[in-house]
Amino acid sequence: MLVVLPFLALALLVLVFRKRGNPWTDAVLSGALCWGAFVVVTTELFGAFQALTGVSLTLAWGLFDLLAIFYIAKYQPREMPKTSMSHSSWFQWFLVGCTIALVATIAAIALIAPPNNWDSMTYHMGRVVHWMQNQSVAHYPTAITRQIYQGPFAGFTITQLQILSGGDRFANLVQWLAMVGSLFGVAAIARELGASLRGQILAAVVCVTLPMGILQSSSTQTDYVGAFWMTCFAYYVLRYWDNERKMSQVPQMGASLGLAILAKGTAYLYLFPFGLWFAISSIWRFRTRIWQPWVIMGAIALGLNLGHYSRNFAAFGSPLGATETYDMGGWSLKLLLSNVSRNLALHLSTPVRKINLILIGVVEQFHNLIGADVSDPNTTFPPGQQFDIHSRVNHEDLAGNPLHLILGFLSAIAFFGNWKRFEWNQRLKLALYLAAIVAGFLLFCSLIIWSPWRSRLHLPLFVLLSPFIAVVLERVVKPQLTNAVAVFLILASLLWLLFNETRPIVANSKYIEENRLENIFNTSRNDQYFTPRPEIRQSYNQTVDWLAESGCTDIGLSYDGDAWEYPLWMLLKQRLDSPFRIEHLRLVEANPTKDLPYPNGEFTPCVIVANQNDDVQATELEWGGQTFTQADKYGAIAVFSGNNP
Repeated sequence: MLVVLPFLALALLVLVFRKRGNPWTDAVLSGALCWGAFVVVTTELFGAFQALTGVSLTLAWGLFDLLAIFYIAKYQPREMPKTSMSHSSWFQWFLVGCTIALVATIAAIALIAPPNNWDSMTYHMGRVVHWMQNQSVAHYPTAITRQIYQGPFAGFTITQLQILSGGDRFANLVQWLAMVGSLFGVAAIARELGASLRGQILAAVVCVTLPMGILQSSSTQTDYVGAFWMTCFAYYVLRYWDNERKMSQVPQMGASLGLAILAKGTAYLYLFPFGLWFAISSIWRFRTRIWQPWVIMGAIALGLNLGHYSRNFAAFGSPLGATETYDMGGWSLKLLLSNVSRNLALHLSTPVRKINLILIGVVEQFHNLIGADVSDPNTTFPPGQQFDIHSRVNHEDLAGNPLHLILGFLSAIAFFGNWKRFEWNQRLKLALYLAAIVAGFLLFCSLIIWSPWRSRLHLPLFVLLSPFIAVVLERVVKPQLTNAVAVFLILASLLWLLFNETRPIVANSKYIEENRLENIFNTSRNDQYFTPRPEIRQSYNQTVDWLAESGCTDIGLSYDGDAWEYPLWMLLKQRLDSPFRIEHLRLVEANPTKDLPYPNGEFTPCVIVANQNDDVQATELEWGGQTFTQADKYGAIAVFSGNNP
């Protein structure tokens, strides 16, 4: 299959950098950076000419693979650093084996289950099918504006895989690959922080057992993709700090910064302290020529984001797009303390509601102490949301990382309590590294409004925290206790691995609530699209049946901003033999995309599918001088037929 070409390219790039004398960790990170940059360049280049097609991508990746193979065959390898796994203890091999087993199981989930999380059904995957239809990543009119202004890197990658494969079987692997890359990244950071091979393996174990990481790495969310590029940036800042070659690591920092920003907006906040660390290092090295590394790094990062920035600026008047649903709108110490406590509380949730109510009470008492409203509408999203801690700890939108949060606090205490056990240089690096992570979290709490779903946005911080935990455990804690902690984390991770709410291997909450066993093996792929929302499955199937029988292939959508669009595309693809076109219309006046042109030219629908409340209740709709009459209604979806279906 043609989809193997990008995966082959990634493997070849890792071999190229390994052959150049890099350790496996560095080879993986450098290879991934080149691969990610190539994804961005080809997507933007082909999209600019509306040539984002299977033919162009096959030629691009095929040529890339041939060049990489030629280079590997002709290049005389440098002396490669020897790995020390041959001298590892049986327990280290055990930890490596457990890590591989977890990674392989998550890969199986990613391949068997389709994308089905809420954000993916709304905009992550919704934009992918629009880009495929348009053969371009140009902005287009849409009621779901998150489809176009949110960081698009993961979407770029999924689009290419989906074009080459003809379906979404490999879509979840993008996050999975990011998780695998992060394991190499945290091991590399642990090495830079002074860990031995044992500590590096422990860092990977801490990272791979993150509950939110396990749940997300088989989905088409984007937090792990962002976390991987942020991990790369943090690693190269550490390398830059130690390396005497002044300009070494700067190109890698530019690429990792650019890809992190293109993948996830939280990178601006989480990487700012690491950028400040880099700035201090640059002043010490370059004095009056400090501009040199910054120009190189900035040019690479800006180049990777220029296309997306320019499209956002044209549509929204800002390179960042629409940000009003995330901004705090003000700052004070009281608001910061409020957000810190509420965000931390999300990671202490349990499946037991009574325990969560006690925790909620503690947070409320803390707010009373500082004179703040725990559900302040100015700092809480969505409007009307009350502060709460959900019991659905196995859901990728709500899960916390309780064990890792406790480990992080204990590790910080152990580090400062055993300060003299560390050599001066290692002590300084660990302190600065921890300070950068904490500063990133405080920036997040200062600028981003709280909501019950924010725990997933903290994933990069926990990934970055993993090496710090590992180094402190290795240096301060007795080996027997450290080994016990690692085994406990692995055993605890089985809860999230086997009982993922949206992609369960064994079962999810339906078994308890409805006495119904539902998992990825006994549920059809089509039905799994609706695992989080089974109540809308029938209405979508009925709508698609109606559309297939009507013969209409130009379908307009009158949707609200949080509607599930992607399942409609996938079900229609299975039912219709001929190509079809779907476009958003009847956009509200305040929508910045309302006046954007359709990339494929003028659009005249023969059917309108509506889920906006006002339109669903109407008997007729007007669009483009044509009257559409309601033909049928299925649940919250109404179908309107034009005069010429």
